[in-house]
Amino acid sequence: MAFPDSSPLSAWLELPGGRTFQLGAACGIGRHVDNDIVLDQPALSRHHAKIALEADGYTLSDLRSRNGSYVNGLAVTRPVKLRDGDEIRLGDATLRFRCPSMAEPRAAAVDLAATQRIDQLRERRCWLMLVDIAGSATLNQAVGSAAAHRQIQDWMAALQPLIEANQGRINGYLGDAIYAHWLAESTPPAAVIAALRTIEAWRPASPLAFRTVIHFGSALFTHSDFGQELTGHDVNFLFRSEKVAKKLGVNAMLTEAAAGSLGLREALPVAGKSMIEGLTGTFTFYGLPAEFAGARQG
Repeated sequence: MAFPDSSPLSAWLELPGGRTFQLGAACGIGRHVDNDIVLDQPALSRHHAKIALEADGYTLSDLRSRNGSYVNGLAVTRPVKLRDGDEIRLGDATLRFRCPSMAEPRAAAVDLAATQRIDQLRERRCWLMLVDIAGSATLNQAVGSAAAHRQIQDWMAALQPLIEANQGRINGYLGDAIYAHWLAESTPPAAVIAALRTIEAWRPASPLAFRTVIHFGSALFTHSDFGQELTGHDVNFLFRSEKVAKKLGVNAMLTEAAAGSLGLREALPVAGKSMIEGLTGTFTFYGLPAEFAGARQG
C-alpha cells in the first residue's frame, strides 16, 4: 500500500480495514453520507467529529457526539491539537493520525503538556453555560456550508460580548455553540443572572435561533499548551442537559443545581423532568418566564 508523501503539510488518517485518507483543510467524520469520512458503525453519531487544519497544525473537535471522541484515551471536550501517531477513538472506531513532519517534537511537547496538567489541575465550583444554535443542520442544507459558516461566525461574534461583559469566560467555540463559565469563588450570582437576562433580551434580534442551558457544579480545570480545559461529571451533565432542552422544546433552561445556586428556584417555572443518558434517576429542569429578560434585578 502506498502512503502519502511526508511533505510539511502532508497528513492522513489510517482507517479501520487498512484504508488511508489524505487530510485537507477540514474533514468531517460520522455515519451520515455528507461527511468526508463515512463510517457505518452504530456507536458513531451522524456527525461525530471534525479535524481541521489550523495555523499550527491539525486539531480534532468532538461534535457533541453521543459516545464521545478520545485522543490517546483522553476525552475530547474542546479542540485538541493532533500529533503524529495519535490514536483517535470515535465510538468503536479506532483511527491513527499521521503527520511525519510533526514527529520529532512530539515527545517534548507531550511531556510538557502532561507536566502542566499535573501541576495546574484544580477542581473549582462554577456556573457552566452552553449556548447552541438550533437547527444548524437545516441551515447548512438551506444556504450551503460556506454561507452557514459565515452566519454562525457572525452570530458568535454578536454573542461573545454579551457573555464577557457580564464576567463570563468563554472556553470554546464548538462548531455551532459557545461554551462558557463563571467561577463561583470570584463571581457573584448576579453576574450570571445579568448575562442570562442580556442574552434573552437579545434573542428576538438574533439572526439564528438558539438554546441556552446553565448548570452549576464542579469542574476540573487543566492548563496545557492546548489552552484551558474543563472536564468532569458536571461538564458532561451540561452537554447532556442541552439534549434534554431540545427534547422539551425549551429555548432557555436551567438545571436544578443552577436554579438553586442563583436563588431562582422559586421564581422559575418547571420546564420538565427527564432522565439523563448514563445516569440513574429523574432530574428537574427550569425554564424562564416570558418577562425574564425585561425584569429588573432587585
